Order: sequence, then structure tokens, then C-alpha cells
Amino acid sequence: MRKISQTALSVLLCATMVFTSGCSLGGTKTKEKKADSEYVQLTDYKKVSLKKSEVDEQVQKQIDSTLDNYAEYKKKKKGKVKKGDTVNIYYVGRVKGKKFDGGTCTKKENPDGYNLTIGSGTFIPGFEDGLIGAKVGQSLDVKATFPKQYSNNPDLAGKKAVFHVTVNYIQGKKVLPELTDEFVTKNLTSYKSLEDYKSTLRQHSIEDLAWDSVYNASKVKEYPSDRVKAMYDQLYTSINYYLKQNNYTISDYLSAQKTTSADFKKDLKKTAKEDVGKQLIYGAIAEKEDIKITDKEYKAELKSYLSTYNCKDEEELNKQFQNYYGTDAKELIMDDLLYKNVKTYLADNVEEK
Repeated sequence: MRKISQTALSVLLCATMVFTSGCSLGGTKTKEKKADSEYVQLTDYKKVSLKKSEVDEQVQKQIDSTLDNYAEYKKKKKGKVKKGDTVNIYYVGRVKGKKFDGGTCTKKENPDGYNLTIGSGTFIPGFEDGLIGAKVGQSLDVKATFPKQYSNNPDLAGKKAVFHVTVNYIQGKKVLPELTDEFVTKNLTSYKSLEDYKSTLRQHSIEDLAWDSVYNASKVKEYPSDRVKAMYDQLYTSINYYLKQNNYTISDYLSAQKTTSADFKKDLKKTAKEDVGKQLIYGAIAEKEDIKITDKEYKAELKSYLSTYNCKDEEELNKQFQNYYGTDAKELIMDDLLYKNVKTYLADNVEEK
């Protein structure tokens, strides 16, 4: 019953634009006569200077973000719902007296309820406005109408619905957890301790800042058209796949973003060029410094990917990646590993001031 929103699509499409730990999706590298280094003008990357305060700030931002993800909220058990409130609700929707798929969230189905921010446009027209003024603990019927164009379930398009809603509580003040060894070992299980967590964050921050410094100071002289086209196709495939998995279409996206197909394609091509530009720059550094991916590194990373994507072997993983990105897994994994190794090389030569 939830309708497509700009916020939901922005989050959704961000997922398609990012591959693993911040690296752009790897483009298909066809046989090139020219090396990556011939396409770019590199800055002096062998010694990167970073401000210690800048690194500290980056680390703190990541810590703050992590704590925010584990924040809890006080529950306001009294009061009336107003616009901007986040309310926890149960609901049962009916069209002509009959329930429909996706129209219920009951205590039995979801004991935690559903958190809805009033005014976010997450639900269909009439639903959120119908809750304004309701009291905490109150159960009420809310009338709403499905949009005339409703790709989630075309059978419901334009139909009127009645939702029986119970307001469980209003979300109150945010309470952040304390960053301790116990918090880290309980929630961030890939780290052994608070010290391990902070040192790892610092290393990654140095890598990211060093890469940003080198990337921004380098220049791409020429973009190989076949690689830009391959990257464009890969991004388009990925976006289409994720939209389809969430019962959306490109038309839904264009409508929600209030943009045209021509502008969408223009923006996508720009992203493709930027991603290829990044590949050319870290590829050029890898060439000059003879940075390569070992078979051991690849096998270790492949094992991690098989676990993440719940695949039994590389063949099954390739099938998933063909659906997600339109290419085999090895190409993307090798490209991502190269990017990581180049960032590690740059970080090893950082001078903090």
C-alpha cells in the first residue's frame, strides 16, 4: 500500500551506484591499445599530505553515523499526532471490505509495528493526513485513495480504501548508545575491541582522504568511449533490476524525481564517465607501481562474496551478477580489489600534519 517516494527511490538508487566499500561499479574493460596511464595526467601521488584534524573529523563522522544507526527513541504514550511526527502503528487495509496484499501490518505479523513519519509521502494519498489529530492508543478508520497510476498493484489503481489503524506511540527523543568495548563486541562483531574499531576506522579514513586528494588533483585527458558505454549499460542494468525487485519502473522513477527520460540518461552518462575516470586514475597508479591482485587475495574476496550473496560457487555468483550488473563477478571483484590496493598504497605514503 506504500507508494513510491523520492526519498525511497534516492536510497534505492544509491545502492545501485555503489559497489562494496565505496568503490564505483567496475566497468567492462575491453581490449585497449592504450594503457590507463595514457588517458590521464596524474598528480604527484607518492607523498600525500593530510591534516590530522581532517582525519580525526572523518573518523568521528563515521562513529557518529554508527551510533545513530543503533539509536533508540523514547516512546511518547500520550499526545496527539501532528505533521512531522514519527508514529508507530498497526494497520489493516480493505478495498470494498476485502483485505489486499501489502495492506496490513498487525501485531501478529510485525510485533514492532511500523514507523511512519507524517508528511513524508510514504503512504498513499489520504493515509498520513488522516492520522493527524489522532491520540496515542486510539484506533480509527482512515480513508485513502490509490493513485490512478499504481505500478505496485495495478488492480488497486484509483480505488478507494479504508484502513483500520492503531496508533501505538509517537517517537520521542533520540537516545544514542555509549561507545564502549561491550557495544563494539556485541554489535560490530567484525572488530575485536573498541581500539580495533577506532584504528580500523582511522586507516580507512586515511585511505579515503588520500584517494580523494589524488583523484581531485589528477586529470582525465580522454575517456575511452567503449568503456563509458559499458559502464552506462552496467548502471542502467543495475537500476532496472533494483527497481523491478521493488515493484517500480523507470517511469515511476522519472515521475517521482520530476525528470525526463532524456535528462535521466544524460545524468547516467555523466555518472558513467566519472566512474570510468576513477578507474583510469587508480588503474594508472597500479600500472606505474606494479600493483597487482594475487590469486590468494582473489580467492579470499570471492569467499566473502559467496557468503554475502548466499551462493554455493562462482558460477552461481556469476548468474546473480549478470542479473544485478550485466557482467560476471570476477571482473567486478578484481576491479574492486585493485581500487582497495591502490588506496592502501596511497595511505602507506601519507604524511599527517
